[in-house]
Amino acid sequence: MIAKLAVVLAVLATAGCAQGAADTRLATPQASKPAGAAEWPNVVRFVAEAPSCRKRMEGTGFAYAPERVMTTAHAVAGSIDPITVIGSDGRSHEGTVVVFDPDRDVAVLRVPGLSARPLEFAPAEDGDAFTFAGYRKGGHFTERPGKIDVATEASSNDIYHQHEVFRQVFIILAKVEPGLAGAPMVRSDGTVAGMIFAADTGNPFKGYALSTKELGRPAKKGRTATEAVSTRECD
Repeated sequence: MIAKLAVVLAVLATAGCAQGAADTRLATPQASKPAGAAEWPNVVRFVAEAPSCRKRMEGTGFAYAPERVMTTAHAVAGSIDPITVIGSDGRSHEGTVVVFDPDRDVAVLRVPGLSARPLEFAPAEDGDAFTFAGYRKGGHFTERPGKIDVATEASSNDIYHQHEVFRQVFIILAKVEPGLAGAPMVRSDGTVAGMIFAADTGNPFKGYALSTKELGRPAKKGRTATEAVSTRECD
């Protein structure tokens, strides 16, 4: 059975409007070490800009390979390089989008100099408990528990609502908020069960995540990709 998901991805992205063409460049975030972030050295915050639609975006990503960060495609859609990536130590790095998959809603950034220990993927099952961490709007670090309610083959739209796509999705029981798209679901053994990509607009304690089955192909491609790719237009 294939479930039909009706979710609004934008509820997990954070964006603000620039005040004009002269203000589209982002100021480099100041180095800081949010409380609790040191316990999650593989989770990063990023700040991107999309001058074409006068937006600036904040988001969460995680290291899964040397100098590679995974996040959602909708969080960087329409952005230009470089993207500012801030590690848990407060240091800023310049990132480049090397994989952009608007169907799966997955993007990979190449971040030279990022020394975060990569997380490893492993399959998950219904009922698995996990903890996720990320940066809410304004760079506020957050760590929360969650549980996989059910895994399902789901139909929904690509991030541009241009065509129908089919993905393996986890329905999760967790409180998700703007900025937490791209947060890894980490189990007690330290492996990643999936990546959060959307919230249920009718239930603040329910969300959606992509399984490792969906993350596998863009992750493999991103490990060796070095050339910047287009992030198309804003979603």
